[in-house]
Amino acid sequence: MDIFLLPEISKDLTESLLQFIDFECGIRDIEDYLNSVEDGKYDLFKDVLEPIENLSHKFDQIWAVLKTLYLADSSVMPARIYYPIHNKACMSHTTKYNSKPIYEACKKADLSKLTEEQVAVVNKFIKEGKLNGLELSEKLDYSFKANKQKCSAKQKYFKIRLEMAWSQFQQIIDNPQLVKDFPEDLLTLMALNKNNPKKRPWKVALTWGTADRFIEYCPDRDLRWNVWQAYEKAGSPADEKRELNNGLEVEEIRKLRLEAAEKLGFKNYGELSLITKMAPSISVIENTLLTILDKARPLQDKEIESLQNFSNKKGNEYPIQMWDVSYWARLQKKELFGYDEVQWSEYFPLDRVLDGLFELCRRLYGIRILEMPNRADVWHPDVKYYEIIHENDPSIVAGFYLDLCSRPQKMKAVGEPGWLVTHRPASSIPKKVLPLTALIMNFPSMQNKNPSLLSFDQVKTLFGKFGHLLQNVLCQVHYAEVSGLSNVEWDAVGITSNFMIHWLYDKDTFDSINSHYKTGKRLPNDQLTEMKQHMAGFNTCDELYKSMIDIKMHTIKTNWNDLVKEMWSNYYGFPLSKWNSFPCRFAEVMSNEQGAASYYSGLWSRIIAADVFQSFKAPDETTKNLGNNFRDTFFAFGGSCPSGEIFRRFKGRDPNPEAFISDLGLDKDDSN
Repeated sequence: MDIFLLPEISKDLTESLLQFIDFECGIRDIEDYLNSVEDGKYDLFKDVLEPIENLSHKFDQIWAVLKTLYLADSSVMPARIYYPIHNKACMSHTTKYNSKPIYEACKKADLSKLTEEQVAVVNKFIKEGKLNGLELSEKLDYSFKANKQKCSAKQKYFKIRLEMAWSQFQQIIDNPQLVKDFPEDLLTLMALNKNNPKKRPWKVALTWGTADRFIEYCPDRDLRWNVWQAYEKAGSPADEKRELNNGLEVEEIRKLRLEAAEKLGFKNYGELSLITKMAPSISVIENTLLTILDKARPLQDKEIESLQNFSNKKGNEYPIQMWDVSYWARLQKKELFGYDEVQWSEYFPLDRVLDGLFELCRRLYGIRILEMPNRADVWHPDVKYYEIIHENDPSIVAGFYLDLCSRPQKMKAVGEPGWLVTHRPASSIPKKVLPLTALIMNFPSMQNKNPSLLSFDQVKTLFGKFGHLLQNVLCQVHYAEVSGLSNVEWDAVGITSNFMIHWLYDKDTFDSINSHYKTGKRLPNDQLTEMKQHMAGFNTCDELYKSMIDIKMHTIKTNWNDLVKEMWSNYYGFPLSKWNSFPCRFAEVMSNEQGAASYYSGLWSRIIAADVFQSFKAPDETTKNLGNNFRDTFFAFGGSCPSGEIFRRFKGRDPNPEAFISDLGLDKDDSN
């Protein structure tokens, strides 16, 4: 197996820029060839798409190396050097999808003469070309591109305004008693003294991962309210600084997206987004979400009532409000199930978790994962290299790197738990190669000779990311264009990751990944399902609301403020705050074109994953047989087959939300 060598950085910068230029020149050569040859006198794959594959291999490999260096060591690849290269790479990469000759050649292809995988490759170029406006007349194309440019600027300003609004808030905490139960990673985010996070004072910021977790852990109700209301107001008409109001920006972005969709021949932006989705229609999405809401909304009311009774017994004299829910839910979860994020982390040393994860992969997929020290060059001594082989076959299937623990030079991004970098996708054009991927995370590092200890949420993140890694390296396709996660629909990308997370609530798997790092004692496994279902009604309604308001904003013209007022009570049992302007801070959707009409994708993937996992509960099925079937469908096909068809081949029917509803206990009756 050929392992890539990390290049010298000085040489690599020049070579990377030259490689990107070579890629663009190669695409131009293919265009010139297509313009010079008569229709039907060329072989689409041999003369067009396979040469593009060859160009892409070299391009993608050097881009992956640069990205790995940037994420893993900022002293070697600082942002000021990486981002200009990254931006150039993004521009170069899109040239193959912005080519009219290549697009027209794909449109003329006789799909009946192609394999299923080749059809997927052709359709990908057609889909990307249509979304890029290659069907438009010259005049309409100019207008379309101007629209996209203006919308991109508006999205950028939306994010800038929101971040500026967040930065206006100041909440200094100087009382150590208030933060005594805070997890160390939260204290680190809040600490003014980063070298000593436990030393006061601390500052609460409104960024994701700080404000929400502060509200979850802060025992002072007034402080919780102050942070919550500031977060509610950020970017809204209620913000004290009018220039930071995103209200008009939301409507402008919606208008520009609608215009772009109409230029491309779609009724609205929601319908346009379906071209990259597994879900068949907007109505199917809405009906599925409403089916879940019918179960989740009544359960939410019962959960809040239970939370109110619990808090009253603990001395709370006030009606539970939105800023109280996560705080009291955390304490209730601890009392009911013994769950404490800080204490539980002592039971999840990283090496133990990895051993259990690798054993699960052997049990499910019939593969062995072996660490191979000194087999490949690594960028830091912390990095480990592994190879995958089948249980009954010594030949190597794939390789991957794990760079899991935090270091001062590693990239850290709030809200981004880690990165998967594909160095070599599974493919056989021009020759069969063995896949190679790197997983880069920021888990706690060893401290005072103690091992790296993970929170249960971090364990879930690791299992989820590893599901994506397996989809990349166990893929069995010929073309990199549809390998691994490439060309997988947006609302199906999370299927393999959520499927892996389901196994954490399997008693055998849970036992295999936990062991106290000092005593060896294990956590009890008798209430895993109940713990997973705790507050599922409220949490699911929250995700349903965000998903549905995103869909509505991209399918109907009702003003965002009116949508909030119309929808709120259907999803929450709390009064609508006078400051609530959620779309004005909905950055996942409003500052990112790919997020538009796509927020539901996370829920959709969870629905499909729950349906898949339900098969493993059937008494007449063996885990090994089902695991091999999952490996040979969801992992093996990658993006070479529509995810709906992959599901049907695995399950024998279309998906439905029943397993998702049951898994979260949303269908509990009154007696429960």
